[in-house]
Amino acid sequence: MRSTIWAAALAIAGLAVRSWAQEMPTCASDCLVKYLPESKCDPTNMDCVCADLTLMDNVGTCTLEACTLFEALAAKNATATLCKEPVRDRSLVAPIATAITGGMALVFVILRVYESGFRKKEFHWADVWAILAMVSSIPMDVGEFFMMAHGMGKDIWTLAPEEITEVVKYTWITQVFYAPAIMLTKITVVCFFMRVFPARGFQLVCWGTIAHCVLFIVSTTIAAILACVPVEAAWIAWTGTAEAVCFNNNAFWWAHAAINIITDVWILALPIPQLLNLQLGRRKKVYLIMMFSVGLVITIISIVRFSGLITYSTSTNPTFNNVNVATYSVIECNISIMCCCMPAMLSFLRHVMPTVFGSTNRSDNNGKDGSYQVGGTGGRSPFPSNAIQKSVTHTVSYFPRGDDSDVVELMDVEKNRQGAETEEHYNRW
Repeated sequence: MRSTIWAAALAIAGLAVRSWAQEMPTCASDCLVKYLPESKCDPTNMDCVCADLTLMDNVGTCTLEACTLFEALAAKNATATLCKEPVRDRSLVAPIATAITGGMALVFVILRVYESGFRKKEFHWADVWAILAMVSSIPMDVGEFFMMAHGMGKDIWTLAPEEITEVVKYTWITQVFYAPAIMLTKITVVCFFMRVFPARGFQLVCWGTIAHCVLFIVSTTIAAILACVPVEAAWIAWTGTAEAVCFNNNAFWWAHAAINIITDVWILALPIPQLLNLQLGRRKKVYLIMMFSVGLVITIISIVRFSGLITYSTSTNPTFNNVNVATYSVIECNISIMCCCMPAMLSFLRHVMPTVFGSTNRSDNNGKDGSYQVGGTGGRSPFPSNAIQKSVTHTVSYFPRGDDSDVVELMDVEKNRQGAETEEHYNRW
């Protein structure tokens, strides 16, 4: 037994010589001396020691209990260096996703503003909410790049304490702006529904949904800002030295994600009864329901993000493991902005590329009544004047394209009492 202890002491001495630059804390060395005799590895065989997962787990648990947080990080960094663990770096994942989806969302909003404010010269509340969503999203997107610059995507033990603090600070900023941005896109969609379906009962339900979203924005934004009191403790509490009152941040964002998903499902279901009541064929109903259910993609992303939050909450390496949550958050928010701007995008595409996105219901006839004749040039008959002639006139009914930035064309076809004629009510919003 004594020889084993001496061998362990020699091993620790070797570790100290080889890791002098890493400043292996004494508390961590003591933990290694404590658990090394239980290992089957020779104390001088570093490859075997590093490969012994049970030994490493026991030493790691002991280090967290015996050392301060800074000492534990230094010990982990020294161990990773000695054991030649690969240097991991996922710092570009979230910024690349942010640049792509954030850039696209910004283009969608700019085109929406152009359609409503410049080409159509009319602005609606849905446009205002979409712009506010983009304004709230921009600080969150920019924050991802600052997080990357300070070490987000790298193992936490490879970062200096000051860098960890900066990562936590910008994480807090992105969370504060995420809360209003994601709900503002939902309000935009509900305002769009209200313009499409004017039924009084449906309007009241939509107003109730908007009230829920507004109250949720106010409450969660305030809660995110005041995660700790004083506020600056939100990004220094991780050191364990801050004197502050903080609530359970993990529980808060779990609840936020759950309510966000439930709200998504509710908004997806809102227009379905209205669509089913339309006097349309089954195929057209299915098409319209699919068109209004584009937001299902957002719900799926929200669910994936929620699973990531659960993993992140139990992680001891948040700067590395939080990459997925940060990436899903910006993707969810930016794609939500794009979805709520899709009607305006369609209107813009119809304007710039009418042959591709235009309606087949539009007449190419220069006449005002939309009619044409079958015959020769100039309307003169090619047959002799004394021949038997028959003139046939065809009338084509068409519906003009509207000027609204977010237009939905719905046709309600009702047969009259005799069943010989068809009355078409064309409603535009």
